[in-house]
Amino acid sequence: LHSRNCDISSGSDVQMTDRKLYQFGDSPCCMKVRMVLAAKSLPWDEVFIESWKFDHFQPEYLALNPSGTVPTFVEDGQVVTESNVIVEYLEDAYPTPPLRPDDPYLASIMRKWMYIEQDHLFGHIVTLSFNSMMKLRVEGFGLEQLQEWSHRHPDKALADDYLRRVTAPVDHAKDVSARAGLRKYMVLLEEELSRFNGSWICGEQLTLADVALAGIFDRLKYLCEETVFGDLPLVSKWFERLQETTVYKEGEHRFSARMWGPLKPIAEYRDQIR
Repeated sequence: LHSRNCDISSGSDVQMTDRKLYQFGDSPCCMKVRMVLAAKSLPWDEVFIESWKFDHFQPEYLALNPSGTVPTFVEDGQVVTESNVIVEYLEDAYPTPPLRPDDPYLASIMRKWMYIEQDHLFGHIVTLSFNSMMKLRVEGFGLEQLQEWSHRHPDKALADDYLRRVTAPVDHAKDVSARAGLRKYMVLLEEELSRFNGSWICGEQLTLADVALAGIFDRLKYLCEETVFGDLPLVSKWFERLQETTVYKEGEHRFSARMWGPLKPIAEYRDQIR
């Protein structure tokens, strides 16, 4: 549904359109927004953020989103930031088809899982991703190039810390802790799916809760970490069902935009990361 790719790092003149999503494809937070745009059949233009070059900390982006987070959504010149806020904005602005239950209790369950994803699952997935994906940037780009790009970060201390972490040995203890943290919520999700006895987290209706978790599970699959939930039958069936939906397929990261990882070795895909 999106129609044009613009590159914020190129310095080219990016013309405003009705809807614009500033994103990088390989992001669980961006995936949830793309899924909702697909569900609402809304056309949009992409501005691709090369995060490894710290595009999201450049003045032109910070003017839109002072936090430097991704994604940022712009519609008719109005800026909306934070992925959970963006998807609720889209639900409010375009309520058909609905992705939020009418029942207040079910709506509370939906928001509970949205914030579990934001406050807990996302941090754990970042830890696993850093060790299995981001550290590959040293091999893929070379340390000298990473050091050069780090000068684009406005906070030298954070830039130096990033370089230290991408060059340090893998912290296996952090991986173990991240898997344990994810596992806790996978078990809770199994219980939730059993309680509502439906196809989706809130019962028979696909909601923003399912959308919020889609990017987390997509990343677990990409990292070959499905063992975190593979023995939970209801969660496994839920994810299989989700992957068959049109909104998942249209919101899924295009392979060319994924960073290197277990399923995308540098040796085969060195020049394919956007």
